[in-house]
Amino acid sequence: MTDTDLSTKYTRVVKTSLGQWVQAMVVKEPLAATPQIHWKGVGRMLPVRALPENVEQARRAALKDRRFFRQCERCNEVRPVSLILEAGVCMDCIHKMQAVAA
Repeated sequence: MTDTDLSTKYTRVVKTSLGQWVQAMVVKEPLAATPQIHWKGVGRMLPVRALPENVEQARRAALKDRRFFRQCERCNEVRPVSLILEAGVCMDCIHKMQAVAA
């Protein structure tokens, strides 16, 4: 996935009368049948009239914030921290390894 794809999938922008707030996806209980998705603010608020390229740059920068995102040791894709499980491997890779083993 490209950085733009990742930022679209794992971040969002909330617009308020005070500005634009970049938020990162946080998955609660990722192994549950119905994981809960929450959003948490990252960085500082952007101006109300921020240029679209500045907003996109802020979304891509959020992907580098280790409080919210990490890189999978196996597939090298950036994922929300809560989706990186055993030994730095993401949930998708673990499911693929289990499917091969079965």
